[in-house]
Amino acid sequence: MKKKVITCYVVLCVIMLQFTVQPSFAANNYTGNWSDEYDIGSYGLNQMNLTMKNKGNKLEIEATNDYYLPINDSRASYLEGSGRYRSSFITGLTTFNAKGTASFKYKDEYNNGQMTISVKNETVTLTWSGKETSDYSFPQGTFKLNKKVNLSNAEIKKMGILLSNLTELKLYNFDAKKVSNSELIRFGIWHNYINNFNSRISSSKGKLYISKSEVEKSILKYFNIKFKNHRSIQDSNYNGKGYIFDGSDGERVFYVKADALYDMGGSSFRISGHLYDPEDPSEDIISRVNATVKKVKTGNEYRYVISKLNVKH
Repeated sequence: MKKKVITCYVVLCVIMLQFTVQPSFAANNYTGNWSDEYDIGSYGLNQMNLTMKNKGNKLEIEATNDYYLPINDSRASYLEGSGRYRSSFITGLTTFNAKGTASFKYKDEYNNGQMTISVKNETVTLTWSGKETSDYSFPQGTFKLNKKVNLSNAEIKKMGILLSNLTELKLYNFDAKKVSNSELIRFGIWHNYINNFNSRISSSKGKLYISKSEVEKSILKYFNIKFKNHRSIQDSNYNGKGYIFDGSDGERVFYVKADALYDMGGSSFRISGHLYDPEDPSEDIISRVNATVKKVKTGNEYRYVISKLNVKH
């Protein structure tokens, strides 16, 4: 009986020890970079960034907020980089509890308050409680940030190519949940005209032709939409089997360079990037790009499809 009591006591001590040390080992689980950004007006931007680094049994926290609003909220001012800037910075050391929450106090000449961070899966909820005294003060409130995904240069390039399939057709604002049938048909026709002319486009009596099945395949590939609502659209006549249309070339084309990918959970990811001119890739950033893509599975293979795209052009 005495031996049984000792054994139970040892087991209890081990369990208590696990609960006691869990927070100190949590640092490994929370290291990384998180970010969120949203538009202000037509050309302004507010961006929040969070970096958490492992410092033994604690985490080093760096939170920054950058705000930019061009003069008169105009594109000209945006391209020139002229306007109102404000930037703020909070840092500290902290430890997460077993529920994934940590907090610390921070004070400098611009800030005096408390930062609370809660981690759930790939999302961080960041709350700052402190009085704003200047443009260098961290904004009060609660913000949700997504974790940055570390991708190879080749993978980042693929993301840019995926989105470029829209921008090369001047589809600068796209939402898969709101897109019209005409827009999908137009994409299915002209995407293949640009990228698969020899294999999917035929010619007869000065007119071009693409089958409806090829249009459907492209819509499914890029948007995961099973399309059947065929009809004639402007400059493209539907004959029941496919589309008859005239070609068109010579317009300036812009592509997307993806800069970063963030995990939004639920197999959705946010891409931040910018447009560039392939004829002059060294040119300054033309427009800012934000997009949402979703990872879907077909058989044993995964691919990304486009949910949303927004270009500040």
